[in-house]
Amino acid sequence: MSSTFYQKQQLATVLEAFQAKQNYGVLYLDAEINLQATKRSRVLVLHNGKIVYGDIILPTNREFAKILGKQLNREWSESAIALATQKATNKTSTRALLDLLIKMRLFTWEQVETFVHKQVVLTLEQLLPHAGYYRLDNSLEFDLCHGKDCHGLDLAKLIADVNYRQQQLSAFAPAIPSIEAIPYFNPSAADKITNPAVRKHLEQWVNGKRSLIDIAEGLNKDVMQVMQSYLPWVKAGWVLINNNNNLPIPKKELPIILAVDDSPIMQVTLKRALSEQYQVLIASNAKDALMLLHRTDVELLLLDVTMPEIDGLEVCRTVRSIAKFRDLPIIMVTAKDGFFDKVKGKFAGSTDYVTKPFNPEQLRQLVSKYINSTNNSDSLSTI
Repeated sequence: MSSTFYQKQQLATVLEAFQAKQNYGVLYLDAEINLQATKRSRVLVLHNGKIVYGDIILPTNREFAKILGKQLNREWSESAIALATQKATNKTSTRALLDLLIKMRLFTWEQVETFVHKQVVLTLEQLLPHAGYYRLDNSLEFDLCHGKDCHGLDLAKLIADVNYRQQQLSAFAPAIPSIEAIPYFNPSAADKITNPAVRKHLEQWVNGKRSLIDIAEGLNKDVMQVMQSYLPWVKAGWVLINNNNNLPIPKKELPIILAVDDSPIMQVTLKRALSEQYQVLIASNAKDALMLLHRTDVELLLLDVTMPEIDGLEVCRTVRSIAKFRDLPIIMVTAKDGFFDKVKGKFAGSTDYVTKPFNPEQLRQLVSKYINSTNNSDSLSTI
C-alpha cells in the first residue's frame, strides 16, 4: 500500500478530506521532524471519517481497556477485563468489550471519550506542524466509537485544543522554545545538584540525543509536565537547550541491539552478556519495542516469546509486516525447547532461535553471526 506525501501544516486539510469522504480504517502517519528525515510514526483510527483514537501504535481491545483502567485508577480493572473478555461474543471487538465494562460500571462512555480526546490532542500536537506521509489501511479493524450513538471526535475541537496548548507551551519560551527542543545535561553544573533523584534523571535521560517529546514518551508523561519540571533546571544552568533540529546525527560507536523481555532478571542477563560489544536497548513490552525500533537504527532484535498481552510471536509478525524491518535479524528467546515452538517462530518471521537458559558466549556468537558492522569487526574477530 503506497503512502502519500503532505506538506507542512497540511495534515489538518488531509484529515478534513477523510472526514468529508466518511472514510473508515487505520491511518498511518510518518512525520518528518528535521532535515535528517527523522520519522515520528503515529496512528489515527477513523470511523465514518472522524477520528476515534490516536497513539503510537494500535492496541488490542484488552490493552486499551487496561490503559483506561490504569488512567482512571480502577483497582479491580484487571479482574473486570478478564471477566468481560470471557463473556464477550466477539473476542476482538473493542466496542463490545467496552460496552460490557461500562455495564459493569468500571467506567463511563464520557470517561472513555475524555481520555481518547486528550490522547488524540497530544498525538496531533506532535504531527500537525510537520510534513510527512500517510496511508489508510481499510483492512484493519479497531471498532472504537464513542457513546451510545457511536460517534467520533470533533476535528475542529481537537485542533482548537491543540492550538490552546500551543499558547500554553509558548509560555516556556525563550528558555524552552519548543517541544522538539533537545536538552543537554551541563556537566559543569553536576556538583551543584544536591538532589540525587534529579541528578540520576538528568544523567539517564538528558544525553543531547532525545527531544523533550522523546523524554516525555519514555516517562509516559505529558510533554508539558516535562517542560514544567525542566524549566527551573534550565534557568539554573543544569540543563542546556538546543532547538536546532538539523544537528548532525551522532556517530554510532557500537551496533545497536534491541532486547524485548518483561523479566528484569533476563534484561540484566542480556545486558551483561552483550554490552561490551553492543549497545543494548531494553523494552519490556510491544509498544515500547516498536517505538524504539522506529526511532533507533537497531541492527538486531532479541525477542522473548512468552510476554504478557502481546507475545513475542505476534510482535515478530508485526515487525515483519513493516517494510523497513523485513530484513532485520530477529532472534527468538524462549524457555521452550520444542520443535513445534521453533516452527512457530519461523512462521512468524524469526531469523533464529535461542533457548533459556543459555550460555553468554553462545548468545554472543549467535548475535555476531547476524550483525555485520565495521564498528565491531575487531571485537568479533576474537570470538
